[in-house]
Amino acid sequence: MPVAEALGVTPEYLMSSGSGLLSTIQTHARRNATQDPGDGEALERRLMSERRSPEEWAHFVNLVLDQAFGRERHPVSVVEVAQMFSASKYPSEPIMAVEGGELPGFQGALIRHPSRGWRILYNRNVPSKRRIRFTLAHEFGHYLMHRAFRPEGFQCVAEEIPDPEQPIDRLEREADTFASHFLIPPHDLMEQIPPTEWTDLNMLGCCADRYGVSLLALIRQWLRLTQQRAVLVVSRNGFILWSEASETAKKCGACFREIWKEPVETPAQSLAARRHATNYPKDGMLVPKGAWFQEHDVVEMAVYADQYDFIISLLMLDFDRQATTPDIQGDFDC
Repeated sequence: MPVAEALGVTPEYLMSSGSGLLSTIQTHARRNATQDPGDGEALERRLMSERRSPEEWAHFVNLVLDQAFGRERHPVSVVEVAQMFSASKYPSEPIMAVEGGELPGFQGALIRHPSRGWRILYNRNVPSKRRIRFTLAHEFGHYLMHRAFRPEGFQCVAEEIPDPEQPIDRLEREADTFASHFLIPPHDLMEQIPPTEWTDLNMLGCCADRYGVSLLALIRQWLRLTQQRAVLVVSRNGFILWSEASETAKKCGACFREIWKEPVETPAQSLAARRHATNYPKDGMLVPKGAWFQEHDVVEMAVYADQYDFIISLLMLDFDRQATTPDIQGDFDC
């Protein structure tokens, strides 16, 4: 497969892009010249012939990038991929510009470009660059999947943190799913952390760095893939804001299903209850049954997200050792 075709751009666009990527693309493409492109080509035909899921769209884009750059390409440049991919696949309506600006009330937008095609806008006042990357990927997902449904475009609060008081419509949920799978490819994450293996915040933080995403986005994607019984809890001022659980945790009843109906306090024995702590032991702390869950001991690991004033707790039910509690210093982009 030619280099430009593998990346999803025309040779003329690649040569004139001025992006500085050409030599890198050629190097990786030569290295992977023996790979069979049939999987990506077959998936593209299906995507173009009928409406497909956000997971399939993300998988297709990642196949193209793997072919062009190899598997050690992370973190991906969302802006360059969105512009080059759209220019090749949809030359009559490409993404012409990606711009930051003052966007009160929302974090990103996909709107018509004044000349032709589309442009992506993002709120440059968002404090986390990793959050901005998620927003850009979210809008790229809208472009690939939804632009025909809303020719006027989208103005979005592309949050990684669900707000229980704001229902998310189907298109927004699909764009979030695309962003997660595009930035954090499941096949690659499962190589970093095999689904059956125990993990901790140190490893999860390293993976967040690998993909250029927030710790929270990484944990949520990991929960979708792991076979470990694990529960994510986000709390503020001693009450749970929201929670997500792995499928295996749900099956044994270790989850919080009714937190939208009435406030749920964090247990007094938990790390989450230590609201004034400046740091938490990243290896976690053993919390006995009857605290978080009536029938289960858990190892709780926690980190305080000062930018958003909440505590992220990861509750692990499958453990074969007592948790240690050293005071390990470290910073996470939550």
